[in-house]
Amino acid sequence: MIKKILLSLAALSTLAVGGGIAFIQYEYAGVGLPWVNSVDLPDLPEFPTPAGDLQEAQQGTLYFASKSPYSLQNALFRYDQSVDTTGMGKLYLPANANAASPVPAMIILHGSGGLREDREYRYAEWFASEGIAAFVIDYYSVRGVTPDTKYLYKTLSASDIDIVADAFSALKLLANHPAIDAHRIGVTGYSYGGMATRYTLDRRLQQAIAPDYPPFALHISVYGPCFQTTGSEITTGAPYMAIYGTEDNSVDPAHCAVLHQRLEEGGSSVADVMIEGAGHAWENEMPRQKYDFPFVRGCEFSYTADGIPTIDGKAIDFPGPDASRDELAFNRVSVHLTAPHCLGNGYIIGRDEKSDKISRDAMLDFMKGHFFEQ
Repeated sequence: MIKKILLSLAALSTLAVGGGIAFIQYEYAGVGLPWVNSVDLPDLPEFPTPAGDLQEAQQGTLYFASKSPYSLQNALFRYDQSVDTTGMGKLYLPANANAASPVPAMIILHGSGGLREDREYRYAEWFASEGIAAFVIDYYSVRGVTPDTKYLYKTLSASDIDIVADAFSALKLLANHPAIDAHRIGVTGYSYGGMATRYTLDRRLQQAIAPDYPPFALHISVYGPCFQTTGSEITTGAPYMAIYGTEDNSVDPAHCAVLHQRLEEGGSSVADVMIEGAGHAWENEMPRQKYDFPFVRGCEFSYTADGIPTIDGKAIDFPGPDASRDELAFNRVSVHLTAPHCLGNGYIIGRDEKSDKISRDAMLDFMKGHFFEQ
């Protein structure tokens, strides 16, 4: 269930005056008091040893070697020195998958609320039924997030760049699976995961994290916001599909149009699927209605060429190269407090079978067109 935990930036700015900041830290972040110059992120838990040589029929829960760079700067320039992390995901193989006839695969990135039976796992089973393996990544649990972790603390525990690291690390894992074709591995994500899906188009990140493997064969963002970019639209050349609704205030069609043009200029074809009347999270079992949740609108969050965060082209304060994950998390939430003008409030979320069918049909046509008809 999507939780109304993350306050609007305007509200955060108001409450941050005087003693209000303590209320934010305790009630909304659950991070311990006080915040001084870092957030006390959870320790990375221990997991089983990452998978070695995979077997032809091997599926289910798999562990893989990954990293937690947290910042774009670390990912681009210090990836090998980033914090070692054990990634985790669940692999679904089609019935016809075998080493003699390897199948394509999709890596699935969940949204900021976490994994959902009615979304990531449902889509994975559907992909497998269509002859496409699916690997659902859990990027929260491996970074210490539990079912009791509050929403803001979840999103601080695993940054968008950490998700990118897990996606590329999972690509390396699947590329060595006997029943999966390394040249036909795509990636898709929902909301926060959709934004990370678009990040993996960045040629710099692909070269920094997985230079010895074929890049993703295709990318599908499902209602992923367009307000955040990596600062470079030079892509791997893989095709990209963006699916979103006209009634989803968290995705600005005008902003997406500009971004998509940049991606095309950077080397990728873009399929823009804008569903008339659709809101956010249309496969969700929540009743479809307008919920009082904040969203970013009217601002562009990006990076300079050397990985310094910017808002509307203006660089912001950023810790040095020796900053810890806790310090980087503090910087991340501090940035949000400086930009209340970038926030709106209220957008449509919930079950919409018509939009879900349009989305699924578009995804399937896109995947089959690139995986099976080339």
